[in-house]
Amino acid sequence: MKLKYKSIISERKKALVVERINVRHYEQNWHYHDEHELVYYVKGKGTRVVGDNLSEFIKNDLVLVGAGLPHLWKNSEEVELEGLDAIVIKFDTKHSGFGLLSTHEFCAIKKLINLSQSGVKFSRSAAKKVHDLLIAMPNADGAMQIILLLQVLNILAKCEDNSVLVSAEFALPSSFSEEQRLSKIIDYITKSYSEQVTLEQISQEAAMTPNSLCRFFKNRTNMTIFQYINDFRIGKACELLIDGNLSVSEICFEAGFNSLTSFNRVFKDLKKETPREFKQKYQILNTGLNTRAYSA
Repeated sequence: MKLKYKSIISERKKALVVERINVRHYEQNWHYHDEHELVYYVKGKGTRVVGDNLSEFIKNDLVLVGAGLPHLWKNSEEVELEGLDAIVIKFDTKHSGFGLLSTHEFCAIKKLINLSQSGVKFSRSAAKKVHDLLIAMPNADGAMQIILLLQVLNILAKCEDNSVLVSAEFALPSSFSEEQRLSKIIDYITKSYSEQVTLEQISQEAAMTPNSLCRFFKNRTNMTIFQYINDFRIGKACELLIDGNLSVSEICFEAGFNSLTSFNRVFKDLKKETPREFKQKYQILNTGLNTRAYSA
């Protein structure tokens, strides 16, 4: 089986996607994606592969598969005659709709989400407790779907008679884990660019040594990490210069540079003009636009 990456590109603005699948034949390729996936089989039977675990699924089986964890589902020949009925919920915990999960009150759900990186099969009694909530989800509106899912996860997080599917030796696909790590580095830079960010701080955030971090970032982006930081800072400086409300020296420090000399040098290297020239160019443009608007 060739492992494939797929994601809900068309639904990226949504926090979750809920489907009720009623088909004679249902078979997925061996794949992984950025979203967590909760699958409940109302009816049907077949083979389930999650990570390095291969097992059979039957009616009322409930499984939570973590983001990036490879999996596939294949129904049995009997289902070709009887049909399959499954509820599949894909949800992205990085979406702002799930911001509450970062609070202390939701720590039990957070633990369950973390555990799902090894795949979790819930007991029959646990599945029975959330059956009605899961059945209600496909026909609910978007906000209610999130509320119902949080209810489901809250109940499942308190159930103790569940089992982990994947062995401790199984590793996530390197491409997924590397993309996660790169995303984490870039997110940290995005939030901290105005501060005096050090290589050691970024290394700690990425859980890498400074040397490994530099090699990893250069291989993935074709630029050094400090080239990227300077590019990002100059981009922010350009936004502020176009806005025109701050002086060049104020923008220098707002963008994360610790000296005007350094700011001017890096800006000219990248933009082939000084910050002051850049600002004046847009001031002239804005004046012209304002004059035409007034004349009109």
